[in-house]
Amino acid sequence: MIKTTLHWTIKNLKAMHDSKETLDFDHPIQRQSAQWTNLQQSLLVHSILANFPVPAIYVEKTDSAETDDKGKAIYKYSVLDGKQRMTTIFSFINGDYALNEETPAAEVEGETYELAGKTFEELDEDVRQELLRFKFSIFAFEDATDDEIEEIFFRLNNSTPLSKPQKARPLMGTENARFINQILTGSFFTEKCNFSKLQLRKSDDMCTLLQSMMLLDHKYGDYEYASISADEVMKYSAAIKNNYSDSQKDLLLEIIDYLDEAFDDKEKMLKKINIPMVVMMADVAMKKDIEPNEFHDWFLYFFVSCKDYSQYCSSGSIKKEKVNGRLSTMEAHFTKHFKLEDSAEAEDPESEEDTPETDSDDTVDEETTSDNEELVDACETSSEEENAETSDTESFTEESESEDTTQEEDSFMNPPAEVSEEEELSDNNEVYLVEQDA
Repeated sequence: MIKTTLHWTIKNLKAMHDSKETLDFDHPIQRQSAQWTNLQQSLLVHSILANFPVPAIYVEKTDSAETDDKGKAIYKYSVLDGKQRMTTIFSFINGDYALNEETPAAEVEGETYELAGKTFEELDEDVRQELLRFKFSIFAFEDATDDEIEEIFFRLNNSTPLSKPQKARPLMGTENARFINQILTGSFFTEKCNFSKLQLRKSDDMCTLLQSMMLLDHKYGDYEYASISADEVMKYSAAIKNNYSDSQKDLLLEIIDYLDEAFDDKEKMLKKINIPMVVMMADVAMKKDIEPNEFHDWFLYFFVSCKDYSQYCSSGSIKKEKVNGRLSTMEAHFTKHFKLEDSAEAEDPESEEDTPETDSDDTVDEETTSDNEELVDACETSSEEENAETSDTESFTEESESEDTTQEEDSFMNPPAEVSEEEELSDNNEVYLVEQDA
């Protein structure tokens, strides 16, 4: 592994990203953008202009096999650490947001300039040029293995408050992380599933997908899990590194494609607590040749007709017994709805002697939906953990919509820990807080 130190201006970096496309933020181990509040974004801009320390950027340098007009090799740089800082600055220059009203003034070349409430274009010319001239320290790693890159990312973020799903990315390996990203950026997870903005910032969509994968591996393989908690998800992520076969990938992709076809729009009940169960039922449906539209109709009917499901959505729903309860309840309802028990018996001649005859026109009794809508409400407001978060045993909570809304509103002045910048090194974390008092 070769490490080099570079010093590039914001202007040069933005050109590399916008036009030359030699700088990207899509390394599979990276988390999503838009992690910072407006105040956090504004204080970074102020840090640059006021000459406060700003942490370095870490990139992986690779040969693109392309050359410029002079025959010189063109290299590409994939950001490992510093994505939030760079996207924050680029977005400000593009005019995507104005600086927070609490942003302090900054002194540039001996003159004090007010920054609060201004967009990039509203800044004085000297201030704009000062920002564009700022040089980031860039640490570039070349000829690094996937293991080395994953270790770099882990060490850089080991002391920062990443959520456990985000910490799971480097544990699963680069190849698996790339495969996971492929699914999470597809239409099923982005357009059909019901995740709040807060949940997406915490990478709860990735957690949900990993939980689904864990259940499938338990069904078809020998993987044993104690729960679907955060710690168990991290354990599973480490277990599949270099150990997730093409057949496993093919099965998962087939199921996701099936669900994508089954649902046309965002579904209210395709929530974090339910999605792994729905994935498992889709696997059954495909093997029973149930059409996607029929599966969709059953899904809607299930959440207004099944009385027993809600008892497994209460506190402690990540525990294995609660997971099994949701799975068995859903499967029993599915089997009855599609009369799969009758068809299985008909296919087994040996069972005919022991099976009492039934009239051919017998139908499955359907419960009325009007008296069972409380199930929907129960599932929507249920918690996935008994404790929201603790310092050492973080868990994924199934927040109610009201909780999500409250946290979103409060995050402006009091951002939650998991929303803080992953790239900030521990010895530089105080700089932004200092600025608030400046």
